[in-house]
Order: sequence, then structure tokens, then C-alpha cells
Amino acid sequence: MILGGAMAEHAGLDFSTKSGFILFPLVVHSLDLAVSTIGVFFVKTKPGLPQYQRDYGELEDPLDILKRGYYVSLVLALLGLFYICKNFLDVPHLGYAYLNFFFCSAIGVVVSFLFVKIT
Repeated sequence: MILGGAMAEHAGLDFSTKSGFILFPLVVHSLDLAVSTIGVFFVKTKPGLPQYQRDYGELEDPLDILKRGYYVSLVLALLGLFYICKNFLDVPHLGYAYLNFFFCSAIGVVVSFLFVKIT
């Protein structure tokens, strides 16, 4: 927040644009909480007990169940990051500068995805 405020002050931005740079980290962390909460709802197995039901089917891999929630969280995070960057970091006289911030955030999301895939 301090870095965003200092950067906006140094750039000579007006108050409303400056406030977007100051609030950006807070809103991104709020997005983290919301996306994680939604992702948790996608981490579930088939209902029932496999040892008592003959027609239960094949057991699911627990890691695949966790990855399903993770992938949902990744997609929602990318969509949310684009929305937040567009609304909080859009400087009118710089054109599409907010896309630079979004692409930096997207690189972080893609790297975390690659960590999961590689390990």
C-alpha cells in the first residue's frame, strides 16, 4: 500500500487514481480469500461409502479432487485479477498500462500452476 501510494505520488496522479494504487493490495488479498473459499466447495468426492455400495464405481484419486478445486481457484483468480487491475490501476493518459500489471500478476499465477504440475 505504501509502495503504491509512493509510486502514484511520484507519477503525479490525481487523488482518485492514487487511491486505486493504494487500495490495490488490499483488494487483491480480499480476492484471494473469496477465490479460496469458492475453490473449497469444488473439493468433494462422490457421495456414499464405497465399501457398502456395490455400484459405487471406481475410487477417485484424492490428488485429482484437490486439483479440481485448485484449477477452479486459478481461473477465478485470473478473472478477478483482470477486473481489479482494470478498475483500480487504469490510468487514463497511459492507455492500456493496467495490462502490464495484470500480466505480472498472471505470470505469478502461471508459475504457481507450473509448480503444482511439475511436483
